[in-house]
Amino acid sequence: MKKYLLLIVIILSLTGTWGQPTPIVFNGDSLLPYAGQEVRFDQTLYVVGRVIYTNSKYLHLSYQRLQQPEEVAVEGSAAFDSITESHSHAVITARCDDIDVNAVRLGATIDNLVAKVRNTGPRNILIEGNRVFNNNVRPTHRPDVGDARLIVCNSNLQYFCPEWSGTFGAGSDEEFALERLKTVKGLVNINADIYALEELQQGKTSLDTLVAGMNAATTPGRYACVEDYDTITCKYIKVGFIYRTDKVRPVLHLGHPYAPSSNNYYTQTGNFRRMEIQCFEEIATGERFVVALNHFKSKSGGDSTNNYYNSNRVEEARRLLQFIDNEQNNNYYDDPDILILGDLNCGSMEEPVRILTDSVGYENLLQHYASREYSYCFSDKVGYLDYAIASPTMAEQVTGAMPYHINADESHMLHYDYGTDTTMYRYSDHDPLIIGLTLSQQNADNSRSLHIEESFANHFGCFEAVNVAGDRYWYGYANYECAALTGDGCANTDWLIGPTLDLTYQTHATFSFDQAFGYGIPSTWGYYCKLLISSDYNGNLSTATWTQLPVPEMPESSWQWKRNEVTIPASYLGRPAVTLAFKYEIFTTDGNPTWEIKNVVIDASCDGIMPGISNAEPMETGARIWSAGGYLRVESEKPAAIEVYDMMGRRIFRRESATSARVAVPATGIYVVRCGNETKKVGGGFD
Repeated sequence: MKKYLLLIVIILSLTGTWGQPTPIVFNGDSLLPYAGQEVRFDQTLYVVGRVIYTNSKYLHLSYQRLQQPEEVAVEGSAAFDSITESHSHAVITARCDDIDVNAVRLGATIDNLVAKVRNTGPRNILIEGNRVFNNNVRPTHRPDVGDARLIVCNSNLQYFCPEWSGTFGAGSDEEFALERLKTVKGLVNINADIYALEELQQGKTSLDTLVAGMNAATTPGRYACVEDYDTITCKYIKVGFIYRTDKVRPVLHLGHPYAPSSNNYYTQTGNFRRMEIQCFEEIATGERFVVALNHFKSKSGGDSTNNYYNSNRVEEARRLLQFIDNEQNNNYYDDPDILILGDLNCGSMEEPVRILTDSVGYENLLQHYASREYSYCFSDKVGYLDYAIASPTMAEQVTGAMPYHINADESHMLHYDYGTDTTMYRYSDHDPLIIGLTLSQQNADNSRSLHIEESFANHFGCFEAVNVAGDRYWYGYANYECAALTGDGCANTDWLIGPTLDLTYQTHATFSFDQAFGYGIPSTWGYYCKLLISSDYNGNLSTATWTQLPVPEMPESSWQWKRNEVTIPASYLGRPAVTLAFKYEIFTTDGNPTWEIKNVVIDASCDGIMPGISNAEPMETGARIWSAGGYLRVESEKPAAIEVYDMMGRRIFRRESATSARVAVPATGIYVVRCGNETKKVGGGFD
């Protein structure tokens, strides 16, 4: 009898039929040895995914939050293969029909889960009854990114308006209203000073409706968008900027690393608008930095032969660096502080990101501040598709960078297309990135000589193509490495607008370019195709005053290249905002010419001397001006131009509009400081 009792005890202990679940620890091994048994996981399990069918609901669980292999290892390496192999058996599929799985956020945890092991697969279980999942509660405030003076938000919106047949977004006005409501709530909650946004629908409606909604939810006029001259509404996507008008302002022209293609379809799809570069100026200090916003080619539709379009993303990364390098060599932005943002559609260790970080010394801010975080969840694994990458000087002014988990962990059932949820959560499938900046002073001296070159071989650089009327556009003509516009028998008005030039202290300036024409009547080319100049252009063509400049060397026959050097009139020297533009305008459908332009060069020089400045008398001013620690310091109640000159009259510092400045002077001595219309002498450089 004792032997039989002992055998029963052994059997009961092995089968777990004492009435208590069998304790186990899941490490990826098969659960089939426990099939039919109730088990208790003596560990913390993480929710990594969810699946809903008509008659059943599932949660995917694992022993940790799983990172995409390309986040931490290079594809093809032993580490990458090892991670991929471990992930192949790291997920438990839990049927849980009694749980509202849409209310369980990914990343939530459960301790000591009791469930029944199913025999339908190696890692399948059944959870009966409701269960409480902990941690990863919904955030309500943006993450802390340090003591920042400016907040920048990067976010992929998937924001499409129902005004184009076949759009990828809302299918009706009702769906769009809900999409707009959720998106506006999310952006307002973030409360950023600059929003860098991807997956906006082409055309003006996408940005305009967001700006209107954000202003209605906060203060009229608080937000505005950077003008991108996008007049063609279609189903394709672009990127764009929204900014707080009381905190920053866009300066200089928005640029595109790609020129529009000669293929009219390509031009109208706006693929060149997937990468835009814009300089911003902090109003309170006059400090500037440059944001390069990108949306690289996605992996969808790829195959093993092209590694899911990796070559496209590599080209985009290289084009971006080439463009930035070109504009830095031109000193167009007058600032080395570059912040690369966007959805790059690849992991942190994939080639496009490594091109940006390894070859030029840029820093992946998310790897620095939030290496174990993520902005996207796919196939039970998390990682980054969205990035904030800073040049060395920019990285020094970053106070923090973090994703804001209000989208990726939420159920798709909260998305607008299900038509029930009105919160900000899941306004997109990407989490927004929050970057904090405290810009530091850099002495900008606009009295130096100015030299800008744009070949138009690959892009328009700091020139902006603007279509006013007609269906023909300025495009990049790859065969001849130039900007071109072909009339093709259509009435058309198009501008190619140059950068805004500060010629305040310039004494001589020239504008040089090569041009050629084809078709039409040579005697009328100069009538239809003009070079114009303005000193009051501020982004609005209709309100600016434009004057035509004579072009001395007009071609005499088709496809004859002529080099021109035009002297900028003296009346425009000494002005802070001078703009040159090429304008193509024709109202007839007969004899329309083709106009080609390349190798643009802008040169301006000055002697840097302000006669009489050394004799300026000190004045009682509303601004506080003093010297401390080897610096000249200026504080003003209202924004004003701040300038510093040495006693030889040479300007060593200038900010167009600021309320404060800290100026490192080159040597001990007496300096003349101007704040607005007031001037004061002050000693600087003393210990």
